[in-house]
Amino acid sequence: MKRFIPTILLVVICIGGFWYASSKDFFQEKKDEPKSLLTLKQEEVKTVSVKTEEGQIELSRTANGWDMQKPAAAPVNSNGVDSWLDMLGLVTSTKLVEDQATNLAEYGLDKPVGTYEVNLKDGSKQGLLVGTALPIEGFSYVQVEGSSAVYQVSDQSLSSLNKTPVDFANTSPIQMETDKVQSVKLTWKGQSWTLAKTDKDKVAADAAWKLGDKEMKGTEASPLLDQLIFLHAGELPQAAAAKPTTGGELKMEIAMTVDGKDVTDVYEGKLSGEQVWLAKQGGQWAYALALEDIQKLADAYAGKTAQPAS
Repeated sequence: MKRFIPTILLVVICIGGFWYASSKDFFQEKKDEPKSLLTLKQEEVKTVSVKTEEGQIELSRTANGWDMQKPAAAPVNSNGVDSWLDMLGLVTSTKLVEDQATNLAEYGLDKPVGTYEVNLKDGSKQGLLVGTALPIEGFSYVQVEGSSAVYQVSDQSLSSLNKTPVDFANTSPIQMETDKVQSVKLTWKGQSWTLAKTDKDKVAADAAWKLGDKEMKGTEASPLLDQLIFLHAGELPQAAAAKPTTGGELKMEIAMTVDGKDVTDVYEGKLSGEQVWLAKQGGQWAYALALEDIQKLADAYAGKTAQPAS
């Protein structure tokens, strides 16, 4: 038995040493703590620039929201810009690859595939440059504007920054509050239908309505109103002057009570191939709506199942 004692002691020492090393993470690769790359105050942002291989988008802040400068002038969804700025501030690195990088070509940062920048009111600039993908799937090399450090960043967090112009645009032509609507007259290809509220002082969902001679509950009428709001263009709106719609196949007359006054917004649309260009009378923008969507809208107001567009 005595001759086995040294062996037993050696085994015990080895087990103890292995346990101690494991407890100190000696066998695990050290990982950097996640690090936020930018700190932004949205109210200080003056302009936004998104450059990718697909093109460039430039937005500038105005007194009333945002304007698109590139690739073309277009109405902007301010909530979409605010959300994008949130995502920019949430980008974090999972690892510092090199603190003082001198060979940017090694990381594809000499010619970034993505550049996401903001200019601030004080004249300073902040941004992220995205290079090539790492050998580790799902990660790319990223550099902070003005810094020599290179970081490893997940593609998932970067994907929320890679937007198209349409992603920033306001593509909904009909802007209205359904509870203020008193009637909608829809005319499509020579046929007209009128949806009218008979309980004028009630909200849409609680009021009684008529679609032609058919009486309807508010819960039946509300989806018809929602279909107007949900119409959206699949491309950037264009200046109404460049896309005249007067006298076209589509007309919407939306009567509302706003601040105690009766007002009517009129929209006209003209068929062009598989699209209908729609603009508000006196409005600045024309919107390209899918013919299929307009046909579905007309079928809903006609009280029948939508048919394939002819």
